[in-house]
Amino acid sequence: MILSRSKFGTGPMKIPIALLIINLYKTPSKAYIEIVPPFAAADKWLDHFVEESAAMPRPEQLSLELLQTFVMLADLDGDATAVAQALNISQPSVSKRLAALRRLTQVHDGQPWLRLQGKRWHMTPEGQRVRGIAADLVHRYRELERLLAGDRASKPIVSIACGQQAASGFVRAAIERFLKAHPNVQVRLATPRGKLRIIGVAGGQFDFAIVTDSPAAIHQIARREMHVEALFEDRFVLAANPPAKSAWGKKWHALPTNRPITATELLDLPFILPEPDAARRKQFDEWCFQATGKTVDVVLETGGWQTILDFAQSGLGVGLATATSFKACQERPGCKLTTRPLNPAEFAADAVRLVARKAHGKAEPEIVELAHQLWEFIGNAVTTT
Repeated sequence: MILSRSKFGTGPMKIPIALLIINLYKTPSKAYIEIVPPFAAADKWLDHFVEESAAMPRPEQLSLELLQTFVMLADLDGDATAVAQALNISQPSVSKRLAALRRLTQVHDGQPWLRLQGKRWHMTPEGQRVRGIAADLVHRYRELERLLAGDRASKPIVSIACGQQAASGFVRAAIERFLKAHPNVQVRLATPRGKLRIIGVAGGQFDFAIVTDSPAAIHQIARREMHVEALFEDRFVLAANPPAKSAWGKKWHALPTNRPITATELLDLPFILPEPDAARRKQFDEWCFQATGKTVDVVLETGGWQTILDFAQSGLGVGLATATSFKACQERPGCKLTTRPLNPAEFAADAVRLVARKAHGKAEPEIVELAHQLWEFIGNAVTTT
């Protein structure tokens, strides 16, 4: 029997026998005893643990590559082959990622982001809800990579969202003043629908947004605590430029100008209204139906107050718009629109609000200093415009 001391070196060692690991090896001609000291035992155990851990199945996570694939698929109209080419990976790799994405979102939320119809992938309502947030996460990661790679030319970015009318009005004035004060900052301004603005703020896509939703609706859409501040109220008006000899034009000109219009007086007029899912459209339909039991005659549904007023200017019908948007339209040359007021007690004015994520334990927005300064510039622009 040969006692191997290769593990011990040549000097004497005193190690309690209880801490030693003794291995017995046997061959046809010899038997070996290997005595392993504690530090070597620990090394062996650690090596074994690492090997076993690597072999164990790991839980799937919503990784950056899955988000990148999801965003790319949305941008390429659900074409998985085009996604594989754009990401420079194989078609089976894309299929594996999409299967993992569906499985993960189904497990966590119970609502997958994608569904396959034929050969194309389509976003579910939940996928549409998170698309902007996922795209922003991918974009921010790329910015971080550029920063870590030494791209010092990158500017700090303040990202906000508002409606088209605000973007061309008081928000534009605020941004111009802000950039004069901070020439080395980049502002990213988006104009999605109100619900998407709230979702974007809640998910970190935007630093803050300007919306007209109620605080209760904001919290319901965001699914988290939000900081909400009122900017101003914007009442509604009806605007039209009817053709000279039209039957509805005579009725329009006969409407009183010294008092708000009632819903009953609007029944025979052609209307240009926001799209059916818009909050103010729903409010207008409900107001008319409660007062008359009927709905108005709608000739056109479209988005954006200014677009509605442009069609009203062409003589197509009576447009529903905010007083602020009508004022901006009046300032343009050639405006021939006339207006009739709506009763704010019956048809509530728009409360224009700033919304941001709420700081934990504080009644203030959770935004960086530069975003907070733009927030203040917007508040000042409202009082001076």
